[in-house]
Amino acid sequence: MNNYKILIVDDNPLVVKMHLHYLKRAGLDAETASNGKEAKAKIAEKTYDLVILDLMMPEVSGFEVLKAIRSNPKNEKTKVIVASALNDKEVVELCFQLGANYFVTSPVSYQSLMEKVKDALGLKGV
Repeated sequence: MNNYKILIVDDNPLVVKMHLHYLKRAGLDAETASNGKEAKAKIAEKTYDLVILDLMMPEVSGFEVLKAIRSNPKNEKTKVIVASALNDKEVVELCFQLGANYFVTSPVSYQSLMEKVKDALGLKGV
């Protein structure tokens, strides 16, 4: 379908399914990780163009995954969309301080997520 490497990181299978559906509607594919530990392992072995990241996960939080992404120079160009129900000002600011490019509040609408995805990947009219 495309050459973009996208990773969805969320411990809620329904959210993952929804994100995959939204991306597929736009002609995009993605890999998934069901927890932060799995995400960190995938990020260590592969470079992604975009990571859609939940914050609240068992074992390893989204904050730790975000730190892992930004601590590796090979991920310098990786865009990160944080999608979380934790949306108070301090959390949003922390996400940006840790290197997130975008923040969307869960539950995420198709339009909101895809605006960020298109911008992150430099897509027009998808």
